[in-house]
Amino acid sequence: MTAVMMADYPEKFAAGGIVAGLPYGCAQAAGSPYVCMYVGATQTAKQWGDRVRAARPGYGGPWPTLTVFQGSADYTVKPVNMTDLMKQWTDVHGADQTADVSDTVSGYPRQVFKDASGNPVVETYSITGMGHGQPVDPGSGTEQCGAAGAYLLDVNLCAAYRLGLAWGLSAG
Repeated sequence: MTAVMMADYPEKFAAGGIVAGLPYGCAQAAGSPYVCMYVGATQTAKQWGDRVRAARPGYGGPWPTLTVFQGSADYTVKPVNMTDLMKQWTDVHGADQTADVSDTVSGYPRQVFKDASGNPVVETYSITGMGHGQPVDPGSGTEQCGAAGAYLLDVNLCAAYRLGLAWGLSAG
């Protein structure tokens, strides 16, 4: 639902965070949300971006930035959906699909895509070996959060903390 809210109400959100989600309009592109989840929909960055722009024709304000977390072993929402989300929202922001920053956080690949002004507009985390669920890092440290459980996966990375950083809610 995050992609839907960001596309339909961009003036209400500065940013959004998606964990194992689908691009906006994916069900229409693939004919079914299940095809999106399990296979993905073949679209160019522009086609993905056009789906968002069509949600708000004539919108001239800023679009929300996006942070995505995706498990590489997620068999419910295939990892290709993170790539499609990246393509969609970089296109909406007029950015290319080449990462400006590629590094690791807690041992996991992270990429940051920036617009022409150098502002980060899309950030992705590929959680190697993680299935379908929310990344947590139980403990009492400042970068830790959550408790492991059903769909709360202890991968030594707290998605909520990383979102707070991306949104400027934490000093880091």
